[in-house]
Amino acid sequence: MKNRDPQKMYQHLLVFILSLATPLVLYLSRHLDDNRLTSWNWVFNVVSPSRFLVVLIAVLLLAWLLSRASFYEKGKPFVLFVTSFLMATAFWSEPEVIVDAARYFTQAKHLKVYGLGYFAEQWGKSIFAWTDLPLVPFLYGLVFKFFGEHRVLIQALNTIFYSLTVVLTYQLGKTLWDEETGFWGGILLLGFPYLYTQVPLLLVDVPTMFFFMLAVVTCVYALKKGGANRIVLASFSLFLVFYVKYSSWMLLTVIPVIFAYFLFKNPVQATRRGGVLALLSLVFIGILFVLYKDIFMDQVNFLVEYQKPGLKSWSESYVSTFLFQVHPFITAAALFSFIVAVRKKDFRFIIVCCLLLLFLCMQVKRIRYTVPIFPMLALMAAYGMGVIQNKALKKHIIFSAVGTSFVVAFIGFLPLLKSLGVQNLQKSGKYLNTLSAASFEVMSFAGENAVVNPDLGVPVLDIYTDKKLFYEKKQISPEKMERARTSPLRFTWEYPLPQYYSLTKEDKAVDGLVVISDDPGRPMPEAVENKISQYPVRKTFQQSSYVFQHQTFITVYHK
Repeated sequence: MKNRDPQKMYQHLLVFILSLATPLVLYLSRHLDDNRLTSWNWVFNVVSPSRFLVVLIAVLLLAWLLSRASFYEKGKPFVLFVTSFLMATAFWSEPEVIVDAARYFTQAKHLKVYGLGYFAEQWGKSIFAWTDLPLVPFLYGLVFKFFGEHRVLIQALNTIFYSLTVVLTYQLGKTLWDEETGFWGGILLLGFPYLYTQVPLLLVDVPTMFFFMLAVVTCVYALKKGGANRIVLASFSLFLVFYVKYSSWMLLTVIPVIFAYFLFKNPVQATRRGGVLALLSLVFIGILFVLYKDIFMDQVNFLVEYQKPGLKSWSESYVSTFLFQVHPFITAAALFSFIVAVRKKDFRFIIVCCLLLLFLCMQVKRIRYTVPIFPMLALMAAYGMGVIQNKALKKHIIFSAVGTSFVVAFIGFLPLLKSLGVQNLQKSGKYLNTLSAASFEVMSFAGENAVVNPDLGVPVLDIYTDKKLFYEKKQISPEKMERARTSPLRFTWEYPLPQYYSLTKEDKAVDGLVVISDDPGRPMPEAVENKISQYPVRKTFQQSSYVFQHQTFITVYHK
């Protein structure tokens, strides 16, 4: 038997101790986490610290065992895709915890119900678009149209986007530096606990991350290797990024940085390839922009007038984002990577760090806007860890960070999110699916100080059920509308009732009643009581953690 190096054993022991101590320090400092969705300060009101610790120790021991294995040395893209996909599917049971999902679902359902032509003609008009761009609702709508209106299909699509982003992170690192840096960059993208909670949601943040990384990788390939196919693909990728989300426009500032790097290496070649790429991209982007110019300009003006000032009051601290929602090992390695790059005079590093520096300079403190640059942060961390010569030790550090992050997300964040009142919508939707009744009338009630329009419970409920829902929109008082003008949830009050929820003469009588309320003890109007009396069976869903001011309670009445 080979004698074990005592120094190396001590190094591994130190990694284990630091890996165990880090979340314990975060737990003791959890009051510093001001994340608006998955704050550690809320997590441990739901999760047992002792259970968390037991699972964490087991996972850290597994990380040490994996650091000694070499089964993942071949087929790296496949390993990255499958591993990330399987890890993300563990979160598919999460409810829709962000009310923005109602908008994207509604837009997508318009395409499914009325067709592609109607979506193209009415997006931003009769299809309520708020400050959204059309790409992701369009993709969701195609899924609903051709494969059925099932939430799990969207979750599968977003998980594919997530896993492909992991692979693209690998490809970018491999292209800029080497395969090892790319591989560990892809693995480290699994070390962002917050990111796991976003993958299952019917939102645009994970698709934005994917399309952004696709644009970066294809542009690097196009400028480095040339070729008509690569340039066309890169141009189309830039078109996709431009129309996925308005905040992604800021992400595109990395493209001139990429061009500058290749211009420095080969001015003539980069100028020729970059010129064609820019011209073709402008043509792709310009065609759609001309068609929807008025809608886009109104949205941009509204963003400047309303959302930009509002970001100051909707922000989260960098301490929260880069210590509690990202594993601290990754943040530390990313910071160290600046020293490594300066020492090496490595100008390629500017490509992966420039957006982080831009976000810090602009004081972007909303984590959902930071999600698309997480792959760049993971690559920075992998680059910083490249100085570790002991491969087993480096694996141990990386697997410990990823394992801890998964435990934080699965044992901590997921139970917190499943304890929220919004899960009443998920549970009631599943309950409706077990009934023989085909259609339900939905009514909603909220107090005078409600922060969210309860009407939004209808499309969110619709996400979970295949039953036909009917809803008669109520008139909102001018006082409530005025109060909502500066609210981050203003759109919930301006949300128009989709026509497909209206009860028409062709529709048969409804088979049941669903009441959505922010107070389970609220007295019902006499007319509603009369309707309730027609249904002998009642099922209530009254879960609430009282983490948020807005509450959602559901009562289902049926025969």
